[in-house]
Amino acid sequence: MTLETLVRRVSAYIAAHPNERDCWQKAPALSGLLAWDLPEFRSLVKKWIDRAVATQKSDGNLSYGDWHLSSGGHIRSFTPLASETSAMGAPMLELYAASGDVRYLSSAERQYRALCEAPRTSEGGIWSRGEGPELWIDFTYLMCPFMARYGKHAGRPEAVDEAFRQFAVHVRRLVDPEVGLARHAWCEKPNHFPQSTFWARGNGWLLACCAELLTIAPEHPGCAHVREVYGVVLRAMSQCQDASGYFFHVLDDPLSNLEASATLMYAYGAERAVQLQVPVAGLPAEALRERAIRAFVVVAGSVEESGKVPGVAMVPGGPGVPFDWTLFGQGFFLLAAHALQAHVGALELDA
Repeated sequence: MTLETLVRRVSAYIAAHPNERDCWQKAPALSGLLAWDLPEFRSLVKKWIDRAVATQKSDGNLSYGDWHLSSGGHIRSFTPLASETSAMGAPMLELYAASGDVRYLSSAERQYRALCEAPRTSEGGIWSRGEGPELWIDFTYLMCPFMARYGKHAGRPEAVDEAFRQFAVHVRRLVDPEVGLARHAWCEKPNHFPQSTFWARGNGWLLACCAELLTIAPEHPGCAHVREVYGVVLRAMSQCQDASGYFFHVLDDPLSNLEASATLMYAYGAERAVQLQVPVAGLPAEALRERAIRAFVVVAGSVEESGKVPGVAMVPGGPGVPFDWTLFGQGFFLLAAHALQAHVGALELDA
């Protein structure tokens, strides 16, 4: 099967499975659809983003952000803050760049204001949920690219600065300096890690954030730190890749399941690092690209005829969650495919 056929199937599966209430999960799916810009899905992208704007709350939070009880994993409840709802802001601003529709920039301004008003740790880190004070590594991707994009489009350099500031404080608290990998969640009071494993997808979120920040604001002084972290985490994560090409759900636990979304995030993050010329100690660019291709191809082989990408650990991640499919898993398939298309487009993918 060709890459183009797979991309269309995965995109069609996204279109057939809208999620009205979970804004952050569909944000990577929208970014993936925007990257490919296939004519048959343009109206869907606009419809979903327009709906997010239409349901933006008085407090500035985009789309729905619902309090909920967890069905598994390491948390019992989750009360969303602006750090979560900001995820929709990144694809919304991508659409703004393409369309010039000022409604999207105005909506982004309200969402950014909600972020500025969100509760913070003593170091200024924006809480991941209302049950804080907590920082989660996935929120680097959910809010930092949005802030950087907003700052660029609105002529607000302080918003770009804030994106790099949030990246730095999350890395300081969550990336283990000895191992070079990120832990999932840190709580300030009492000071502990409520979920301390080297969660594969969490490290994938961080790699994707690095790629976005270096692309959006390559001239920012904070990029030197981002490039350093990118190289360190990418090297450490690469050492955990299974011979199959997959990554385990918990990176250093071969008894945990092979996990598709983290594997796709790695494929995306590794290839983007090659394109951005990020040095990775002990891994020349071609060796890193080869690992990215293996990661993408092995997941591509699992895609069902319907376009569903299976084998994704469900929210909230961490040990003890069921596996199925998610909109962000679909989205990172599209993003990885787009990044690697020059290298896998001619392959016959076994799906």
